[in-house]
Amino acid sequence: MPTLYGRRWTRAELLAAVGDMAQVAGIRESRLVGGRADGVRALDFNCGDGFRFTVLHDRCMDIPFAEYGGAPLAWVSRAGIAGPQYYDPVGEGWLRTFFGGLLTTCGLRQVGAPCVDEGEELGMHGRIATTPAENVVFETRWEGEEYILQARGTMREAVLYGEDLRLHREITTRAGARSLLVRDRVENRGVSASPLMILYHVNVGFPLLGPDSRLLVSSRSVQAKDDRSAQATREHRRLAAPMPGWREVNWAHDVQAHEDGSCVVAIVNETLTFPFGKGLGLALRWRNDQLNTLAQWKQLGHGDYTVGIEPANCHTLGRAWERENGTLQYIEAGETRDFEVEVKALVGTDELREFEAGLPQLMT
Repeated sequence: MPTLYGRRWTRAELLAAVGDMAQVAGIRESRLVGGRADGVRALDFNCGDGFRFTVLHDRCMDIPFAEYGGAPLAWVSRAGIAGPQYYDPVGEGWLRTFFGGLLTTCGLRQVGAPCVDEGEELGMHGRIATTPAENVVFETRWEGEEYILQARGTMREAVLYGEDLRLHREITTRAGARSLLVRDRVENRGVSASPLMILYHVNVGFPLLGPDSRLLVSSRSVQAKDDRSAQATREHRRLAAPMPGWREVNWAHDVQAHEDGSCVVAIVNETLTFPFGKGLGLALRWRNDQLNTLAQWKQLGHGDYTVGIEPANCHTLGRAWERENGTLQYIEAGETRDFEVEVKALVGTDELREFEAGLPQLMT
């Protein structure tokens, strides 16, 4: 049963109280107007008890905006939202269309630093984030006592004489929820095996991110991306107020999983006070047999103020590095691979403490 406005409601009670469930929860379709975002299709999800988020059809069904109780959960970059036609594939040109947000998907054949791999020039983080979805459908429906909100679509990364990868995405939540589940299936419709790299770029921002915020994760090891990051490894959990002249640092975590194979990470802030109470956090859950690395991006500069928590099946050093180190994953012709990431708002000090107490113990 949905929990709305401080109590649980049966399906019969809700249907007796409203003429249309859109009054309390639903999905609204729209198109953005103006500037580089002009024409980009959007789905606005309202879960009915303070949790809202936006899905963009034309940007890999990624999620730029999310909030709980009016408080933003994610950072939005100075680049803002741009249509797929503005994608720049050269070098770090990807950053010109990177909106940050609750979720930006990286891949499917390249993640991380620009590189040249077997003669192919690969730009930063690949192409999939600026690929529009096709066959998009969305619906709201009752399943027993639960009111489900769901959208589905498919992104195609393909080229003549080369790869043909399809990313089938399903995003699901429900009335009264403070979470969403992204279910992805990558399908290789090509005639040969293809590299497969995927990273879920989740970007926490103000006000959740602040000098009193904490990173909660159980990591067996933390590997620095470069020398500057190595010098700051002791401070990877420490967050701070925005700093002028900050230069990014990055690490790869080997996360300790629970017995069921699930991994979790969160950024929490116990000091924030809202009309709904005190304390807010953002947590992720995924499976280590699907995504075996957690990338952490610490970027505390003025305006560029965020921490990325990014489950992935690879590092962020580029495909050539993965190949050289023997860690590059492949998807065979005709094969499918499944990935799931759950994103959840943690509300109130009790939930924050419960999450921290439930972190898996490190195995020796």
